Amino acid sequence: MKVILVFPRFKYKSGDPPLGIAYVASYLRAHLNVDLSIIDTTFNPSFEHVESVLYKEKPDIVGIYFDTLMFHDGLKIANIAKKLGIFVVAGGPHATVMPQTLIDKVDAVVIGEGEITFKELVENFPKLQSVKGIWHRKGKKIFKNPPREPIENLDELPPPARDLLPIKNYIANWHLLDSIDPKLLGTNIVASRGCPFNCSFCQPTLRIMFGNKVRRRDANEIIKEIKDVKENYGVSAIFFHDDTFTANRDWVIEFCNSLKQENLDIIWGCNSRVNTLDKKLMEIMYSAGCREFHLGVESSSQRILDEIYHKGIKVEDARKITTLAKKIGIHTLCFFMIGAPTETEKEINEMIKFACSLDTDEITVSITTPLPKTQLYDIVKQNYKISENFDDFDYYSSRAFEDKNLSFKRLKYLQRKILIMFYLHPKHLSYLLKHMSSIKGMHKMITKIRRFV
Repeated sequence: MKVILVFPRFKYKSGDPPLGIAYVASYLRAHLNVDLSIIDTTFNPSFEHVESVLYKEKPDIVGIYFDTLMFHDGLKIANIAKKLGIFVVAGGPHATVMPQTLIDKVDAVVIGEGEITFKELVENFPKLQSVKGIWHRKGKKIFKNPPREPIENLDELPPPARDLLPIKNYIANWHLLDSIDPKLLGTNIVASRGCPFNCSFCQPTLRIMFGNKVRRRDANEIIKEIKDVKENYGVSAIFFHDDTFTANRDWVIEFCNSLKQENLDIIWGCNSRVNTLDKKLMEIMYSAGCREFHLGVESSSQRILDEIYHKGIKVEDARKITTLAKKIGIHTLCFFMIGAPTETEKEINEMIKFACSLDTDEITVSITTPLPKTQLYDIVKQNYKISENFDDFDYYSSRAFEDKNLSFKRLKYLQRKILIMFYLHPKHLSYLLKHMSSIKGMHKMITKIRRFV
């Protein structure tokens, strides 16, 4: 049997490899004798290329990753595959929370984690009645199979199949520790799945995808993967792309102690939250090579944080943690969002002042986007008209709902204003100089800027 997995990223180049689809590939490869490949359009955004590969290879099954931003591009590929008579399977976060938007356009939808489910789908193809965790279709009749429980032991999963991705391009475009050095060669690793927090812009999607329980890999298994990517791909830096790497303090300390014993000469960063960090923990992480935190600050308005985002943090914690991190020697990137429902221009201008006053090295500013089936979607839907076009759910450059009190044009102006004021501030000139001192750094900066244009 021949299987091709497709990751349809057409809009933005990125240094983030699609580890989710690579995990599905590695699990298939480990358990089944299949002819397997991945089409990743990140660095070759051409439908003609996808069609030519499918026409030449003539796979039995095509699995397509869907998030909301990639919805229409994924559908175009599904249509190409269907015209070639290929069985099409949809998976990913959008497929999980809104399978009804896909089931009449594909043959099956994988709901939740894909490794075991997709393996069983391939194994039992074309008789899918016994496969948990899917919707499937025969003619016009839709069958909704029982759900599948999340994978209990993540250590049973083989490392993601990076060799099936354009991994050298990802490493060349990797940007997660750019404030330290844009020339760093690095890649991403996932150490856990799930998130215990209740932010309205993520939940309950993360719980639908990964269950209510956060599952963590064994520290030694993670270290094996670090050694592997260092040896095979020559990286000197790692970023842990878990939703909240520091959600469990004891696990982080255990991991750091194990990592220090290995003396791998590698630096790393992770996604974190300001209310999961303190001086002692940061010092332990620093001693194990941690050099950057990415922090979801989101807003400088406590009202927005509490009433709209359900963030569960205090504004001043962001100031305290970024200042403390800088003293310890850890860089920070702060995520902000603008255009929340009921947010005023005055509150956004206060956020601009706040962001510029922080001891943080980088910021990114996205448009508040109520992704389907999240709590935020329900909040917005009560008082605003939400777009039915999934292309509008692009948190870099579009807006998914109308707000007569703050136009999209004005919002884009404010987004650019905060980025310009932050990066042209004298204390951030070193960041600009690091990027402008090399062709690679300038290329990365241009790639970042294009997302917000």
